Amino acid sequence: MARARPSGTSAARRVGCARGLLATALVLLAVAAVAGCGEQEEAAAVEDLAPVRILRLDPGDVERAEATKRGGLPVVEETDRLEGLIVNRFELEVDQCFNSYLTALGDSQFEELTTVVDCAGPHDGEVYYQDFHPADASAAFPGAEGMLAWAQRQCYEQFEGFVGAEYELSELEIGVLHPTEETWTDPLGRHREVTCYVEAWRGGRLLGSMRGSGF
Repeated sequence: MARARPSGTSAARRVGCARGLLATALVLLAVAAVAGCGEQEEAAAVEDLAPVRILRLDPGDVERAEATKRGGLPVVEETDRLEGLIVNRFELEVDQCFNSYLTALGDSQFEELTTVVDCAGPHDGEVYYQDFHPADASAAFPGAEGMLAWAQRQCYEQFEGFVGAEYELSELEIGVLHPTEETWTDPLGRHREVTCYVEAWRGGRLLGSMRGSGF
């Protein structure tokens, strides 16, 4: 997951670059586990999850997260329940809204969980576009910076058509899920898909679909 934006955007919005880098490490922890198993996870009802300490993840609020670290990972808010249906983060679909959580497995061990929720209620993000990198299955990984730049460009170009406002004038932030070198080269997965989503620029949560919202 990344929130750095394509070159050429305004300095005022460029501040958000640091936020994406903070959240990226959290996603990659989950990606490595998902990609390595070679099998797709089945969606699980929240009620099926064993009781654990649940930590709400708000990657957009960097300052607050940095001030409350546990085990090297940013922790924002503790809650007693998960909302929605647990899914593999990389199986999210366009027009789905989702929440992100960290579950504390120990003093310094965490697992990220993603749940799909109704867009009418509060949520962390909404998927608005997906695309596949044009490289064939045997192509070499384009590098972390090259992959991120390509993914950001696709998400940036589709943003205005979805939200109904130019990115530079919007109150929303672009989030990106993209292949890593590990998932790109995994013989079973060969991950090529890029997922674009919107979230609140200054932290906080969304309410209702952002499609055509003008935000």
